[in-house]
Amino acid sequence: MIAAAYWMQRGLAMALLSADWSRLALAILNRLLVLRPSDLYAGVGRANVLSDLGQKNAAIKCLEKLLVQHPTHAASWYKLAYLLESCKRHTESEPAFRSALAINPKMDEAWYGLAMLLLREERLDEAVSALEQTTRLQPLSPHGWYQLAKVHVKLEHSDKALAVIRRLRSFEPQVANRLASEIGLNDLK
Repeated sequence: MIAAAYWMQRGLAMALLSADWSRLALAILNRLLVLRPSDLYAGVGRANVLSDLGQKNAAIKCLEKLLVQHPTHAASWYKLAYLLESCKRHTESEPAFRSALAINPKMDEAWYGLAMLLLREERLDEAVSALEQTTRLQPLSPHGWYQLAKVHVKLEHSDKALAVIRRLRSFEPQVANRLASEIGLNDLK
């Protein structure tokens, strides 16, 4: 009976989430966690709803509790890192990004998040490595390339910045032109 109630509640929670009824879905997810306290789906869903409702600290606590029971869930480590960053808890977010990447080294959004943290801390050489991982994993996304060129300029590696702009120009010419102008390398055509 408990199993049937669980699956019925889970289906209802999914339907409410898809209909954007977050508060009702949160109540059901809370009930699911009473039925199965270590339920990964309910825990992740609850953290996502709390975050969407602006209750970031509650979402962080939910994820921290969840990760005690599911320490190999890379997406939860990433979500935790992202929430910690958004709450300006930068020293706590770096280990969470690195945990996500230790589990799933192909998680491009975690590489990008880590790179942005490293840039903010002016750890430029480490940021270059993280951005290079991002661009390897998402070669057609301009975000990583854009930041990589800017870091190369800060490191006074204008030849590397120009190479990045050339690469970016091959699939995002407008972004490449704006970037070249922004960093003072607009003589490259």
